[in-house]
Order: sequence, then C-alpha cells, then structure tokens
Amino acid sequence: MLVSTILLIGCQAVGPNHESPQTNLPASFSHNGIQWKRTSAPKLDENNPWWRVFGDTTLNDLASATAAQNLSLQAATARLHEARALSRASRTAVLPSLDFNGNVSRSKFIFGRGNNLQVNNFSLPMELSYEVDVWGKVRREVEGANAREAVAQASLIATQLTLTADTAQTYWALRAIDADRALLVNSIALRKESQTLVEARFRAGTVNAMDVAKAQTEVAQLEAELIGVDRNRSELVNALAVLTGRNAGRFSIPAEAKLPKPPGIPAGIPSDLLLRRPDLYAAERTVAAANAEIGVAKAAFYPSLNLRAGGGLAAQDSDRLFRADSIVWSLGSSLTYPILGQKRIRAHYDAAVARHQAASLDYKQSVLVALRETEDGLTGLDFLRRQEEAQNEAVLAAQQALDLSRQRFSAGLVSFLEVVDAERTLLSTQRLAASLRAQRLAITTNLIKALGGSW
Repeated sequence: MLVSTILLIGCQAVGPNHESPQTNLPASFSHNGIQWKRTSAPKLDENNPWWRVFGDTTLNDLASATAAQNLSLQAATARLHEARALSRASRTAVLPSLDFNGNVSRSKFIFGRGNNLQVNNFSLPMELSYEVDVWGKVRREVEGANAREAVAQASLIATQLTLTADTAQTYWALRAIDADRALLVNSIALRKESQTLVEARFRAGTVNAMDVAKAQTEVAQLEAELIGVDRNRSELVNALAVLTGRNAGRFSIPAEAKLPKPPGIPAGIPSDLLLRRPDLYAAERTVAAANAEIGVAKAAFYPSLNLRAGGGLAAQDSDRLFRADSIVWSLGSSLTYPILGQKRIRAHYDAAVARHQAASLDYKQSVLVALRETEDGLTGLDFLRRQEEAQNEAVLAAQQALDLSRQRFSAGLVSFLEVVDAERTLLSTQRLAASLRAQRLAITTNLIKALGGSW
C-alpha cells in the first residue's frame, strides 16, 4: 500500500520545470522609436562561414584553416565529447543494474574438542536491482546532463566564432599595414625625387644647404618608419600562423595594399537574432542545468525505493551445483529515508537555488552586453562611414595643395619647406583614410560576431 501511494504521488518530478529567463529586447536596432518586447527561446546557428560575406579569398582560407586546425578549438571539441559521454552515462541511470558475483568458500566451525565441521559453499548468483525514480531525481539528472552537453556544444561554436573573428581582425590589421606600407613606399619615392631635385638646385646655387639637409632628413625618417611597419607586419603574420594552427616563421602571406569595402549591415535587423549567439545559448542552457540541479537536491528530502530480485545456483558440493534443487531465488524491496542530515540536505538545496538565481542573472547580463555590443557596432559603423567620406575629401584637397606647392617651388616662389609640409599633409591624410577603412572592416567583423555570425 505504501509503495503504491509513493508511486502515485511521484508521477511528477519534483523541482521547478525550466523556463528561459525573460529578457526585454527592442523590436529592432535603431536610434529612434525603439519598441520593447518580451522574448525567449534561443536558437543555435551552427557551421556558419560568416567570413565569406567580405568576399576576400585569402580571408576565406585563413578563417577556414582556423575553424579546422586551431588547437584551442580542438580542445573545445574534446570537451564537447566529454560532455556527450557524461550525458550518455547519466541516461543509463534509468535502467536497472544486473550484477554477477560468483563465490567459492570453505568454512570451519568448532563446537568443542574433537567436534569440528567444515562446510563448502559454491554459488553462482545474479542480482537485479532497480531504484524506482519516484521523485524524478534521475530524470532531473538526465535533464541536467543534457543541458550541460548543450552548453559544451554552444561553447564550441562560440569558441569557433571568437577565433575566426580574431583571425579576421588580425587579417584586417595586416591589410591595414600593407596599405600603410604602400603609402610609405610611394612617399619615399616622391621624397627621393624631391631630394634629387633639391641637390641639383643646390649645385646650381638656387637653394641653400638647409634645403638639402631637410630633404635628406625626410627620406631617412620615412625609411626608418618603414622598417617599423615591416616589424609589425611580421608579428601579425606570426599571429595568424598560431590562429590557423601553424608554426610561426614558416608561414607567409603575400602583401595586398587594397582594402575592400565593408559589406552593408542594415540598422533595422531584428533583435531576436541575438538569441542565436552561441554564448547566449550556452548561458541559457546553464540556467537549465542549474534548474535541474534544484530538482535533484529536492528529491534528497524524500525516501528512495529500491527493488531487488536475485537468482542463481548454490550448493555445498560442486558436483551438485548444476542440479535443479540448487536453484535459489529472492525478491525484496527497501525504503530508505534520511532521518539525520536534514540540515545538510537543506543546505545543498539552498545552494542549488542560489546557483540557479546566479545563472539567470548572468544570462540577463549577457543579453544586455550583447545589446550594447550590437548598438556600438551599428553606431560606430555609421560614424566611421561619414568620417571616411570626409577624410577622402581631405585627401583630394591635400593632393591639390601638394601639386600647387611643387609648381610654386619649381617657379622659385616658395622654399622647399612648403613642399615638405604639403607632402607630410598628404601622407598623413592618406594614412588616416586607410586607417578608417580598416577600422570599418574591424567594426563590421565585431558586429557580425555580436549578432552571432549572421543577420
């Protein structure tokens, strides 16, 4: 009667059922008229080669190599395999256990002087035991293990997204170096032409030695700066080698001075896309695992019911072991209730509740951070686009100023110092324009990462 009552009561697993923490998200990302809504149900976007949106074949090769060969990514894959194995192990807890325990023994009993008795015992028993999951403890353990497996899978995808984004960021920094280097090389060639012209005029007596020294100084300074740029490029190539799982020093990337135009990302993208971010999915599944632990901790307050069945062969003589009259069997059950240790059980339960609360708050905080990263990316791209357009106008104006300065210098109207200043201004504006384009590529990469790899 007691067992039937327990089974009737225990049809529902104890502890709360998991619900995704509710978060307030805007209907879309924009600067005006944001309408808030409640949403949950995160989704996971797997195997997304997001880097192809840039249309750069070298970047495609590097990012694909990172996804396939990066050692940190392989370590995350191993952790996923571990989580899957533990999840499979937890699911076997719902099955009964069957044990075989063969036994051979000899016992001697002494009843008095000269009265001894020796007894042989041969047995081949098998015992079937099963813990009835009355309160849903095992079900909650399986639920938690499945959630932790999902966390490991999402963490793997998040690691891949982070590492491929790092690869893209490093690649854009390399291309920015290449563009900067090309500008320096071109400027050095122009400065050398100016130096040759000044030296010729010095020999003709139309300029003084100060102009010659100034021209030589400008060339030497740019050549020294070019050496520093080459050092920075070498470090970036080595960084890409490590990201792609290769040895630094034996890896090279051909120079490419042209920086592509960043792909356009609309500002009205739906905010639900954030919930596909693998780190947010992992955070949500962490909440689910913590919720399952509450059920496991709560089940410890209740009695556990075990059913046992045994059978086998037993005899005092090995010759009689396999006869029909050597067959033995047993049936039984046990009910265990924790009388002492209730305070310890309560403490474990309170700790599980606190972990769930902390995981829920961590998830909500991660959503807020994702919102900030996305808004920063969108606003940053808008500002940089306008800044680059203005800077390109400055480049055109600086080029015109340099042309005029050279004409005036050739006519003997101004000193060589004006030409040097004009060349400096042009180089500075060109380098800043290239830097802004590289920043747009980098922020676009960050924005794609903030959106989980797509939009």
